[in-house]
Order: sequence, then C-alpha cells, then structure tokens
Amino acid sequence: MIVEGYGMDAYSLALAAVLSGYVASLLVILESLLRTGWRLQAWTGVAGVGVSAAASLLALISAEGGTVAGFDWLPSIGVKFALRVDLVSGIMGLLVAVISFLIAVYSVEYIGEWGAARYWVFYTFFVASMLLLVYADDLVTFFIGWEGTGLSSWALIGFYYDEREDAWVGDPGRRRLGVPMWFTPTHSALRAIAFTRLGDIAMLIGMGVAYAALGAVSLTILAEKGPLLAALVKGAGIIPLWLILFYMGALAKSAQFPFHEWLVTAMTGPTSVSALIHAATMVKAGVYYALRITPVIAPFLAAHALGAEAYSGLAWLSLITAFMTATMALVARELKLILAYSTASQLSYMLAAVFAAASHNDVGEGVLGGLAHLLSHAVFKASLFLVAGALIHELHSRYIDHMGGLRRFMPLSFISFMLASLSLAAIPPFSGWWSKDEAIEAISAMGHLASGVALVTALLTAAYTGRMLFLVFFNGYRGHVAHPHEPSWIMVAPYLVLGVASLAMGLTWPWIKTFLIHAVGVEAVKASPPIVLAGTIASVAGMGGTIAYYARKTGLPEASVLRAPTGVVAGFLYDRWLINSLIYRLIVYPGRNAAIALRRIDSAVDEAIHVFLPRIGVSMSAIVRRLQTGDVRDYLSYFMVGVILTALISALVVKLTG
Repeated sequence: MIVEGYGMDAYSLALAAVLSGYVASLLVILESLLRTGWRLQAWTGVAGVGVSAAASLLALISAEGGTVAGFDWLPSIGVKFALRVDLVSGIMGLLVAVISFLIAVYSVEYIGEWGAARYWVFYTFFVASMLLLVYADDLVTFFIGWEGTGLSSWALIGFYYDEREDAWVGDPGRRRLGVPMWFTPTHSALRAIAFTRLGDIAMLIGMGVAYAALGAVSLTILAEKGPLLAALVKGAGIIPLWLILFYMGALAKSAQFPFHEWLVTAMTGPTSVSALIHAATMVKAGVYYALRITPVIAPFLAAHALGAEAYSGLAWLSLITAFMTATMALVARELKLILAYSTASQLSYMLAAVFAAASHNDVGEGVLGGLAHLLSHAVFKASLFLVAGALIHELHSRYIDHMGGLRRFMPLSFISFMLASLSLAAIPPFSGWWSKDEAIEAISAMGHLASGVALVTALLTAAYTGRMLFLVFFNGYRGHVAHPHEPSWIMVAPYLVLGVASLAMGLTWPWIKTFLIHAVGVEAVKASPPIVLAGTIASVAGMGGTIAYYARKTGLPEASVLRAPTGVVAGFLYDRWLINSLIYRLIVYPGRNAAIALRRIDSAVDEAIHVFLPRIGVSMSAIVRRLQTGDVRDYLSYFMVGVILTALISALVVKLTG
C-alpha cells in the first residue's frame, strides 16, 4: 500500500525507520571526531529516533494487508534482506520508535555532557537494531538486529566505566554463600552479554535445524513449508529439544529463569537506558520473537500432535519466573531494582500467555494476550523508570529508604508515577488491568493451577507496587537533600505523557482491543467474568492491603520504616532465592578455576616448548662445540671409540636375537 501524499510504500517506510537510527549513529561519531558540542550530538540522536518514529507511524498506516519486500542478499545460501510490514510488526515498530523518542528527549538533560557521544552512538544504534529485528522477515536479518541490541546493551549497561558507586546494584559488602551481592557497571555489562549469548547460541542451533530442513529461514518460508519442517523434525525425534533450542534466545533475552539474573543487575547503566531496555527494546525482543514465530510453527506441530508438552513446559517456566521475581520485589530496597524484578515478572506473563495457548492449539489467543500486555507494559514501565531516574538524580540515592513524602516536593513526578503504578498493579480502568486479564485468559488454557499461579502473582504485583508507591511518595521524607524539586520540563514531559497515556489507553481499551484482534487475525475473545473478578480482587486487595500496612508505620523512626531484611524468609527473597549465589558457586567459580588450571597447563607446555627444549639444545650445542678441537688425533680417537661401541652393540644385538 502507498501512503497517499507521501509516495512511499510500507517497505520503504520501514527501511527508512531502520536506517535513520543507523545514520544518526554515524553522524554522532562524525560530530564527535569534529569535536562539536555535546548538545548537537544529543539532538542529532533525538532527531534520528524522531524520524524513525514518524516513518514507523506511516508504515503502520500502510501496513493493512501486509507487505514483504527486499532483495537477494546471499542467494547462494538462500538469504534475503527482506522486511515484513504487517499490523503486528507495524504496531511493534511504532511502539519501539515512539517510546524510544520520548526517552531520547528525556536523555538530553539526564545524560548531559559526560560520555555524551558514546551514549548517543549506542542509543541510536540500539533503536535501529531493534527496529531491524521488528521488521525483518528473514531470520538472518532478524539475528543481525538481535545481536545489535545485545552489543548496544552491553555498552550502555556498562556506560559508567569509571565504576562510580552510585551506579552499583546491590548492597556493597553483602555476601551470600561467600558470593558478593553487589555489582559494578562493568560486571553487570559482562553478565548481560554472557547470559544472553548462551541463549543466542542455542537459538542459532535451532535456526540451523530449520535451515537444514528447508534451505532457507524466513517467516515466509516457515509459513509455506511448515508441514515439511514438522515432518522432518518429527522423523528425527527431536521436537522437544528443537523447540527449546529455537526459543532459548527469547528466554534469555526476556529474562526467564535462570537467565533473569542478567536483567536484575543491568540497572548499573543510566536510568534512561534501563527505561529503553525494559520498555521498548532488548527484553521485548524475546517476547516479540515468540509472538512472530509461534503462530507460524505451532499449528503445523499441532497437526502432527507434536509440541504440546514442550510448550506447556515453557509456559510453566515463565509462570515460575513471574512468581519468583514478584516475591523478590516485595523486599527490594532499590527503586530501579524493584522495577527490574517487575519487568521480569511481567515479561513472564506475556510469554506464558503465548506458550500456554500454543500448548492447547489456540495460539491466536496467546498472541493477543501477549501483544496486549506488551503494549500496555511498555507505556507504564517507561514512565516508571523515567520518574525513578529523576528521583535518583535529585536525591542522590537509589534506595527507597532515603525517599518518602516526595509528592509534596515533586507533584508532577508523583502524578506520573501513580498513574503508571496503578496500571502496573492492574487497578481498573488502567491499561494494565485490561491487558493482564488478556494474558491470564490465555494462561487459563492450562487449567486452574496455572490460572491460580498467575492470579497469586497479580496479587504480589499489586502488593510490591503499593509498597513502592507509598514508601517513595507518602509517609515522612527520609532523604538527605534539603529541598528536592522537579527536574526541568524536558525530563518531566516524557514521563508525564507516558503516565497519562497508561490511563488513556485503559479508558479506550475496547477500541484498542478491537484493533489488536484485527491485527492478530483472531475472532473476538470474550473475557471470563470469574478471571476478571478474581484478578480485580487480587489487585485491589494486594495494593490496598500493602498501603494500609505501611501507613500504620507513619511517624515512626526511619529505621522502623525500612531496613535491610534480617529474617530468614525476607533475606532469602532479598538475595534472589540464592540463585545468583548458586550460579556463581556451581558454574562461574568452577569455570574460573578450570580456566586458571588450563592457563597454568598451557603456560607449562608453552614454557617446556619455548624455554626448556631450547635450553637443552643450547647445552648439547655447547658440548658438541667443545668436542670440535681441530686436532686430527682427537677425531681419530672419536672414530675408534665409535667403531668399538658399534661393534659391542652389534654383538649384543646378535646375541639377544640369536
């Protein structure tokens, strides 16, 4: 479809959305080399993402009916550079670009001058790579964008390479099982790239199996030849293993157990980066992969009565992750860390919805639930993180212990945070209330136990959200800054817009849902009254009960309001179920020790070859040189000795063999 008045088709618009980010990244590099001011670099980045947002909007407008276009890239191996613009990719592309644009505007003042060029190079590269994977049809092109987000996240999570303590995650000095529970920016960045690369390798193997079977890997080819792929994989008897490998990259990227550990320590980057990763890019890439791939392959597997057990197992993995990370958020003291746990939990809702529905051959409802919650979560989570960044920047502390009563000092930040929090807690009529029920509807396909876990997690979500909201903005002020105040409008406007949007989306959700149903291509899904009622009760009770509990502590000394957990259960939750400590004890430290041992063996072998053997050669050479006297009589003596030794050895050999 051509957008009237613009003369550009959907493919050209999607390509423009992708390229504008990469071009902006190159321009910032050039500006840095020319030593231009940091403000020019910042606004170049904002402009690049702004162009992406405009192009993405036009691409969505022209996406009706779907378009797949591109060119042969590596024809010898069947790889094309192809972009797919349909309503699902159009919605996702617009979501990524618009939220990234708002975060970019916020970043101009938040980042300032220090490291500006480095920040904007990787920020725009990050957004462009995310848009590339969103619009990609060929999985090779998709994987390039996928890895681009991984590279950018590593650079931005480790942005504060000077290891400043106020950027750390965790309590300095705290250890469990002898493992440090605090993380510097460099450490966290390495954790992020290591955890996600493990999943990426597995996903590559899964893609390789599909390529070996079909000779190409694209959504178009998978849709056309899905039955052949299902038959071949069934014949090889590797359906469960292949599915797990195929989705492993998504599980790692979207922080599913045990990969969630990289996400909860990725808070060492600037808060604007945290907002970008949690709301618009990176972690949403895994969910989007599941949303795109599952409708293509699940029906063909179901036709052969295959994959149900694997999908059910993946759904339970996501539900366990949702519950675990929600319990961790109940006792966390760092504002961004609470939001990080929340992200891992909410991502798990999205994936559980897709996998649960696929396990019962109703993948359309799962995609609807996952996409709906992805859309809602992106908006309110971006607002929450941006407000958190403003609070931490103003109060010079990442701990909610040092906050409280801030609604009086920062009313606009309070309004934004409250609106977004009510959506996160799934309080009606906010967008999170609608989208959470959409996800739980899909999860309920697996039975009452799965629905029960999802509802308990909803209760916990409302509880930790109420705790966070109350301890940050109500009660008495516990901060060290005498007169905290709002940041400038360039920071306030983006998160205020997003906070209001979470309410506006809730008020207009019936129309949004109708559009999403059309985009996904499923029949209208009616809400289940028992699930809606149970979910609403859980959310209201969880948030209201928690606020009431903490309100009773008003006026008490600071130490009785909040302190580091000392109880067994609270400490267990505070230390993330000891999962991080076990990973280090069972995998990281033994791996490090094995690497040290191998390095020592390698050094010993290297020394033997390059030190001891040459020394032996030198010694033998010295001996030979001493024998070379130049006297004929010495040489005749050597000759005679040789003859005698030869005769004796020959006689001995004859005797022994004779």
